[in-house]
Amino acid sequence: MPSPDNSQGLDLPVPDEAAIAHSTRLVNAIVECIEQSGGVIGFDEYMHMALYEPGLGYYSASLPKFGAQGDFVTAPEISGLFGYCLARQVSDLIVQGCAADVLEFGAGSGKLCAQILESLPALASYRILDLSADLRQRQQRSLRARLSAELFHKIEWLDRLPREFDGIVLANEVLDAMPVHILSRQDDWVELGVGYRAQRFAWLPFEAEAATLEAMRRIEMRRMERGLGALPRDYSSELNLNYRPWLAALAQSCRRAVVLIIDYGYEQAQYYHAERRRGTLTCYYQHRAHADPFVYPGLQDITAFVDFDACADAAEASGFDITGLIEQGQFLLANGLLDEAQRCAGDSEPMAQLAISQQVAKLSLPQEMGEKFKVLALQKNLELEMPALQRGRAYG
Repeated sequence: MPSPDNSQGLDLPVPDEAAIAHSTRLVNAIVECIEQSGGVIGFDEYMHMALYEPGLGYYSASLPKFGAQGDFVTAPEISGLFGYCLARQVSDLIVQGCAADVLEFGAGSGKLCAQILESLPALASYRILDLSADLRQRQQRSLRARLSAELFHKIEWLDRLPREFDGIVLANEVLDAMPVHILSRQDDWVELGVGYRAQRFAWLPFEAEAATLEAMRRIEMRRMERGLGALPRDYSSELNLNYRPWLAALAQSCRRAVVLIIDYGYEQAQYYHAERRRGTLTCYYQHRAHADPFVYPGLQDITAFVDFDACADAAEASGFDITGLIEQGQFLLANGLLDEAQRCAGDSEPMAQLAISQQVAKLSLPQEMGEKFKVLALQKNLELEMPALQRGRAYG
């Protein structure tokens, strides 16, 4: 019977029996899908099942995901300073005339929602759109316990995009969890899929759609036009084709809105760099990062860095205007990170002051999250000023 695998010698903790049983059920479902598809499926389909298969995928099941008991830590988990800085940007947009409503995609543990509502109690509403029923329940429990009844009742959980939205859209670490295609540069580009061989998932050639290969060829052509040269043979990387449909749906939903996308990623010249021969695919299991997406399906997160050039192109094609792209550290500093940290430290004990200093460093230093994470700002039917992005890249 198919079962989870850690045969590649990775130094990972061994799951307990209940977790193994859970992963085994997902493995069986994926293997059945592979068999029904003639022996191979696209990696994007594998990743979608591993993360989102109802009741079994990583984000669909009830296993811990965030914080010390989970697999990774996001910025709102690290410090309330992150939410304060975002709230300050949101407040400035509202002062300029943007509607005082927030829509957050993939709200995780709910901590960012709490931080923003506590900083901006005058918000009219805070809507959350999360695909995971389990995470929605966790968010509801934690937010009900943390917030006043007045603030909690401003939150609405959605099953789909609103028909007409005016306000600020937040997407913190959302795009990195979108399923991706894996392509390899041989004489030409070929797509890699997933099969099941010798009781283990394995990379196999996959018959790619023409549009997938053409999208990768355009990326390489753009590199050559910029004088960066062709990518080497035996080079592989990811291709995310979900930016355009996601942004097109969002644009259709938004009337007058600002969108803030915060995630780890690169501009295209760095994303498809000749020295990054195996792409950016990264997995997280109990705070260990590694590159094998076939280990413990359903128990580990699978992510890929964001291609911010492709995302900006998709946004413009969908009807958004690009305000700019800036590194997270610069964005937070421009939105009062140091002043708020100093206020929070106040007359605190030295250990508390040290903790705040460490939080600032984690969020803003280049060697931490400061450069790895970036903020892409979009607008639709608005022309609001965002000084925090003035030192970043202006598209267009």
